[in-house]
Amino acid sequence: MEITKDQLNKIEKFVESKLDSLNWYHTQAMRPIAKKLAGLEKADKDIVDVAVLFHDIVKGSKDHGEKGAEIARKYLEKENFEQRFVEEVVYCVIAHQLPWKNQSNLVNTPEAKVLFDSDMIQQVGRFGIIKESINYQDLIRKNHRDGLKKVRDILFEEYNNIFTNNGRKMAEEGYKFVKDFFKDLL
Repeated sequence: MEITKDQLNKIEKFVESKLDSLNWYHTQAMRPIAKKLAGLEKADKDIVDVAVLFHDIVKGSKDHGEKGAEIARKYLEKENFEQRFVEEVVYCVIAHQLPWKNQSNLVNTPEAKVLFDSDMIQQVGRFGIIKESINYQDLIRKNHRDGLKKVRDILFEEYNNIFTNNGRKMAEEGYKFVKDFFKDLL
């Protein structure tokens, strides 16, 4: 199924209305990464792009992948997308959150791997430092060094969780930046 520009614009407006500024920025910044990685991994770019848009639609919830998948399903079915397309997007959104840690065989579509890796790639770098510093600001205030180590370790873990070789290559520059940034601080 090929998605039209009008369909995509409508999804963008819907998702943007549900996200705060930080998560909308993250989602938008993921899109070119996901598009490039989808090409390298021979994944369906339309499925990946729509999954990127929906992946953090309820960010902040412990089970945001499942809740986001429910919202994606309802929206896409209401808009009469083909059922196969809906199921692929829903699977990607669910799979992007689960703790796969070196178990890429459990994520069984190239689209889901691309979404997961794109999420990690976008966060391993300057944006990830900002985002995780916000998430752990209380710990940073309480114990500056421990808080910064926590942020660093999360970003290193995100890099280590990347499934694809192409994704790891794409993340190398951001990983080096994070490594150098924290080496100077800690």
